[in-house]
Amino acid sequence: MDLSNIPAGLLAPRPVGADTGVASPLSTDGTGTSFADALKSAVADANDKVVSADHAVQSLMLGEGSVHQAMIAMQDAQVAMEMVVAVRNKVLEAYQEVMRMPV
Repeated sequence: MDLSNIPAGLLAPRPVGADTGVASPLSTDGTGTSFADALKSAVADANDKVVSADHAVQSLMLGEGSVHQAMIAMQDAQVAMEMVVAVRNKVLEAYQEVMRMPV
């Protein structure tokens, strides 16, 4: 196969990005939000909810808060942590499945 007639610009490697017309592999919905950023945001949100629940329980123990507020904060933190653990488990399952694929 003779490659001498092909312009040099077509043979040069190009970065993947918006300027090449090829979607970035990290972009999930075209808005530039990557899966890693979404995961970091979800983990940070879950951490904030756990800290908020801790503060609600402390204020309840000091007699400043109500049982309802503490229970709601604790349940919210529990649901957020369950979601983070579920996503982690799915990512690990996907990784293991990819590693089992034949080459």
